[in-house]
Amino acid sequence: TQILIGTSSFMLAWWYLILAAVIAAILGVRFYVNTPDGRYQWHRYKLKIPLVGSIIYRSTLGRFTRALAVTLKAGVPLVQGMTVVSRAVDNDFIGQRILQMRDGVERGESIARTAAATGLFPPLVLQMISVGEETGAVDDLLTEVADFYEREVDYDLKQLADAIEPILI
Repeated sequence: TQILIGTSSFMLAWWYLILAAVIAAILGVRFYVNTPDGRYQWHRYKLKIPLVGSIIYRSTLGRFTRALAVTLKAGVPLVQGMTVVSRAVDNDFIGQRILQMRDGVERGESIARTAAATGLFPPLVLQMISVGEETGAVDDLLTEVADFYEREVDYDLKQLADAIEPILI
């Protein structure tokens, strides 16, 4: 009770400074996130946020696999396609990992090996890329992976909405 009364008295006495500090913090964070390094760190942090981080991660993986499959089906060379896809994923952290993959492919390494070296992709994606390289159907298998992740994200969003609903009520 004394802590509550003390906190209330502090807030009543210094509310204008607290408000100014909150506004300054928000503006500072927004300024930092608008810098290249800040955007990279924010995109990296978003993937670690409890509950929604895994959904963002799988959604981005689905976007990556779908975009790469479409570029390969369209006949775009792999190296150019990976450059385009790195920008299309809308996450600088994952985009940087895709560019690392592109650099490995340029050196002559396999897609699966470079994807494994990034440490970003789960075994499902790595195995599908590996099988696709062996069979020559990388685009078809990436499309299947994209479908899988899109279904998972839809299911997770429904579960999240169901979990939040009682809290809102």
